[in-house]
Amino acid sequence: MACQSLQVFVDRQMLRELPGAWRVAYLFFAFAYMLILGTGLMINPATISIFLDSVGVKEQPVAQTYLPLVLLPVLFIYNFFWAALQSPQRLVLVVCSVYAVIYSIIAIESFQHQHISARWAWVLFYATNTKSVLFPVMLWSVMNDLSSTQYSKIAYPALVSAGQLGGLAGSLLATAVKDVGGSSGLLIMQAAALLIIAGMVWIACMLAARAPAHDEALGNGSGDAREALTSLQPVEGQAVRQEGGSSFSAPERQQNGCLLGLRAVAQKLWETVEGIALILSRPYVAGIFWVACAHLVPRVLLDYQGTALINERWPKKIHGVEIPGNTDKRTSFFAWCNVANTVGAMLLSLCGLRGLVECGGLLLTLLVLPTAMLMSVLLVYFHHDFWTVQAVLVVVNVVQYALNGPSREMLYVRTSKDIKYKAKSWSDMYGNFLQKTIAAQINLHVNLEEDSCQPNCFKPFFTGVFTTAWVAAWALIAGGLGVKHARLVKKNEFVS
Repeated sequence: MACQSLQVFVDRQMLRELPGAWRVAYLFFAFAYMLILGTGLMINPATISIFLDSVGVKEQPVAQTYLPLVLLPVLFIYNFFWAALQSPQRLVLVVCSVYAVIYSIIAIESFQHQHISARWAWVLFYATNTKSVLFPVMLWSVMNDLSSTQYSKIAYPALVSAGQLGGLAGSLLATAVKDVGGSSGLLIMQAAALLIIAGMVWIACMLAARAPAHDEALGNGSGDAREALTSLQPVEGQAVRQEGGSSFSAPERQQNGCLLGLRAVAQKLWETVEGIALILSRPYVAGIFWVACAHLVPRVLLDYQGTALINERWPKKIHGVEIPGNTDKRTSFFAWCNVANTVGAMLLSLCGLRGLVECGGLLLTLLVLPTAMLMSVLLVYFHHDFWTVQAVLVVVNVVQYALNGPSREMLYVRTSKDIKYKAKSWSDMYGNFLQKTIAAQINLHVNLEEDSCQPNCFKPFFTGVFTTAWVAAWALIAGGLGVKHARLVKKNEFVS
């Protein structure tokens, strides 16, 4: 019996329930996801340490406040690329190349100077923070576009586990920052990894395009055809337009050329912001917008306390005298925290995610994080010290990565392609920084680290009351989404 259970477990992790072509496609997606999470957890500790050294801990809430302003043009450009390219693999290639150039320039600056200037520290902060949200959103959009509901339930838990393996490797690499050339070495590896990610996604999309459609692969012709239609497959009518040419005659084309050009430009501009309209007009999508990022407000409150306590333990200077090695110590500790996050998330996703989804549906998995977050904040409320804050951060991050994140992606599977790409980008990316901005304002005006309030600037009463009200609203919306998703699956319906 034990051997049989182990065999079932191994078969699930190897995706043997899926056809061979889809298994290989998901394998390359898994490699790409491993690199995205791994390099993110590798470069983030270095980014924080460089920012603390070059700019200072007091400016961190200010930097987070400006994140939505920085993200806005990034999001417009991302949506414009999607509208112009209409190809998942080309979109990933272009975005990866742009960020690779940015990290390469900062790496050269780091090699040339012992300490990165404040200007480049700000650029690195925003590049890392926008990348950490943009790249998972981009990859999950591609995978959601390709996957059916059934395939997502089979493949996503294994993909999450693979991603945590990458995160573990990246975190361990960051703990050995001295042995890889310091922050400069990490920046170079980040730039190189971005180009590899683009290659992996390109191969995965090629394999998925050649694989049998979901209905055919499952040996069932009665499924919903909408689940098999992806952006990798031709849209009916497109070839007819290309073969038959324009319906305008030559004189008409000359007379209407400017008008048609303006219409095309206006259409592309509309497609960059269409996601906002989709979010506002579809309650289901608006609910995902909230649930996808609601955890960030209490988590950023906890993150700031954790960063302040780490900076207090390993300060840059004591009585005006610089302490050598403390920057690397901070980087190493941040990395070890990421190791704990990834190991916990990997174990939970391997052993608990699929079982919880099959047992209680998304209703159950969406409610676990609000419960854990409320308990964590209340624990810090009553016992605020270094190890308590670090421990609760690990707990909430594990639940977010292993349960809440995959559950959010499964919600998108029952939506149209426009929602998967256009609305999801606005929801996950801008919603992410909107929630971070709310928390940054609380940190800036309530919990800001200043000399006048030392040794403890944390205001537990306001933070506790605010978090309780926030989590209550979050849990109500998450519960409603879980019920709505179950109804969509039962009736085989989609939100479009």
